[in-house]
Amino acid sequence: MVNHRFHLNNQTLPMLIPQTAHEQARQFARQHPTPAKREQVYFNTLAVWVVNTYLQWMEISTELNTSDSWNPICQLGGNIADLQLTEKGRLECRPVREQEQSCFVPAEVWTNRIGYVAIRIFDSLKEAEILGFVKQVNQEQIPLAQFRPFEDFFSDLNPLQQLEFPIKPAQLSLWLADVFEAGWQLISSDLTDEQQAFAMRSLSGDREEITQAAKLIDLGVQLGQITVVLLVAFNIESDGRFAVRVRLYPMENQLYLPPGVRLILLGESQEVMQEVPSRLQDNYIQLPRFKGQPGEGFQIQVVFGEVAITEAFEI
Repeated sequence: MVNHRFHLNNQTLPMLIPQTAHEQARQFARQHPTPAKREQVYFNTLAVWVVNTYLQWMEISTELNTSDSWNPICQLGGNIADLQLTEKGRLECRPVREQEQSCFVPAEVWTNRIGYVAIRIFDSLKEAEILGFVKQVNQEQIPLAQFRPFEDFFSDLNPLQQLEFPIKPAQLSLWLADVFEAGWQLISSDLTDEQQAFAMRSLSGDREEITQAAKLIDLGVQLGQITVVLLVAFNIESDGRFAVRVRLYPMENQLYLPPGVRLILLGESQEVMQEVPSRLQDNYIQLPRFKGQPGEGFQIQVVFGEVAITEAFEI
């Protein structure tokens, strides 16, 4: 199998900042005496709100109201942007302005923290990006290049919960004869007509013809309360190799995938060969097309928060 390692230079997690977040930030800011303190509290509040919203989405329990950053007295006494994670500890959420290349972490919060997250607040104040995290700090200015992808925080917090998948891999060659393993079937109403047509076109590239041997199947993957559809399609090229396309869609009643879902291709030796995460308002994500010889194996992994779901295949 050709090893096309795919990665994105930008591993940030974009988030919209709702009006309710601004209302809370203004409420806190009005309680403080100087413009500098009001601005500090305003941006700290937005940063904590963004991280709290994302963690809630990932079903990680937080205690926002018990965090020092939500206490006006603690706000006045220091530059604090903490978020209490239930039974885990305090996560420091530091705002970064749009053009800044480093994250300011005051010395007063260098201890009693389980990690430090950098959140870029855009000048429009309508959007933010979770840039990444570090576990410890010992200086006030931390270059953004030193922050690890925020997904790594969940691995440090709790090892990925590996859900069971069939030991016997799905046989793609059998799909040509309409023989599918349990849970797999031809594309159905779980995808819209537009999604079905788009998936079919993806195999033929820029050409008009579509290989009739291609089979599209869907899989409902339960990620907490979120259901997504895993779609695998392939055709057979003139040299006998299988050209495979893998996509991940939301269910028909959802417009977008939740940000932070990762779609990963693993080779026969469990090495990561391709990986792509979902972003804000992605209505699907896909791995770059890859090819393999009959008899070769691979695995597709869907990762969201603390959950990793793996499906095995054999060409």
